[in-house]
Amino acid sequence: MVLDSMVRFQGEISGLGADVKLVERENLHFTVKFLGEINEAQASQACSRLSKLPLKRMTVEVRGAGAFPSVPRARVVWAGVAGENVRLVSSFASDVISALDGIGERDDRPFQAHITLGRVRSPRGLRELGDLLVRNSDRVFGTAELTELKLKSSVLTPKGPVYSDVGVFPLQ
Repeated sequence: MVLDSMVRFQGEISGLGADVKLVERENLHFTVKFLGEINEAQASQACSRLSKLPLKRMTVEVRGAGAFPSVPRARVVWAGVAGENVRLVSSFASDVISALDGIGERDDRPFQAHITLGRVRSPRGLRELGDLLVRNSDRVFGTAELTELKLKSSVLTPKGPVYSDVGVFPLQ
């Protein structure tokens, strides 16, 4: 199972002693568009727009580990999508991003399909982390069927973010 494989990899990251805050298993997800701080009216508008999209289910292979902005300057550690699935996921994301145009924060960075595995908090263990990511740049985590799109709310707490679903949109 993909989640089990990603959690095992997070265990390898943890074993390095690097200063990385790992994402909890239940919070692992593909991020399509980060909206930032939005009000209830904007959230309602986003749900309305998303509910009208004719989005299709898809099966993707989760493959490869890396970091943003780069492995040597890692701030976010991620698992990626197999090359043959990139166009499929990017097309899906483009439709969602277009539908949400004008809602939330503007982000001009190109979309890159990924699942955030952890966030680097300090340079401690960064070299070892980089070596692990390079060795696993083509690691296969498994195949997953994407069956729904969720609009999530995130509330930051001292123990980390608490996520809740604002809208759930089943894929056809």
